[in-house]
Amino acid sequence: MGVMIPNLTDPEAVLESLTALLENLLFPILLVELVWLWRRGSLNRARVKEMLANVSSILILIPAGFLGVALWFTLFEAISSALAYQIPTTWATAAVAVVLADFIYYWEHRFEHTHRLPWDLYHSVHHSSERYDQTTGLRLSGFDAFLTLGFLLPLVLIGFSPTMVLIATGVVIGYQTWIHTEVVKRMPGWFEAIFNTPSHHRAHHGADDIYLDKNYGGILILWDKMFGTFQAEVRRPEYGLTTQIKSSHLLDVQFSELRKLVRDLRADQSWRTRLRRLWMPPGWQPERVGP
Repeated sequence: MGVMIPNLTDPEAVLESLTALLENLLFPILLVELVWLWRRGSLNRARVKEMLANVSSILILIPAGFLGVALWFTLFEAISSALAYQIPTTWATAAVAVVLADFIYYWEHRFEHTHRLPWDLYHSVHHSSERYDQTTGLRLSGFDAFLTLGFLLPLVLIGFSPTMVLIATGVVIGYQTWIHTEVVKRMPGWFEAIFNTPSHHRAHHGADDIYLDKNYGGILILWDKMFGTFQAEVRRPEYGLTTQIKSSHLLDVQFSELRKLVRDLRADQSWRTRLRRLWMPPGWQPERVGP
């Protein structure tokens, strides 16, 4: 059976094929990583256990993601059909859609890091591994697709087709497959200056103070440089959370931070404090009154 070549005059078909290609980079890069780790003597039991914990997340991610995409696409279609206009799909508008989807991803990603509810509910899952490789890209929460796709609503409202919107964000997410690796040290200087790279994303995953809340970009690292959140990788990061979960169990991976949030909310003395906790950054605590 031959390789399907998309119609080059159809931007949606080409970008959809590009997304699939980018996502499939996981397998060859993972093979290279496994050999690299083995030759360094780092492919030990703990490493394999963590990799399996990352991969096991797809047991929750696939059905949840399928349902989340279906729900949001249905809503997007309803909104799009009610609009009196729609941006035609051409190569120019497709390129704009990808850039805008990447811009929205930057702000969505930044919001997830700076507000406790999205951080504890789903995004901390992706950051909770103390190791970093291709399988880390699979370590995602089941809540992810239910919430993150809502940030794309402005693209539908300005007239992009729902299909184009989902494909554009698929390119943004797919691009990030290859950057979850320690095998690639640095890309050429011009590439590092413009695009997100393994070096930039390793820094993003660092739990060190210097790396916290940096490098939110999906495809373009330019957003971080424009909005003051860029940090170059100056030393090998310590991966994971500032307080590690110390577990490879699927349920701990998915829900450990959410349990902490529920515990804190139950201990809070007022609804005002609870609402502030949900909105404030991770680590925020209310001021203590009295002795």
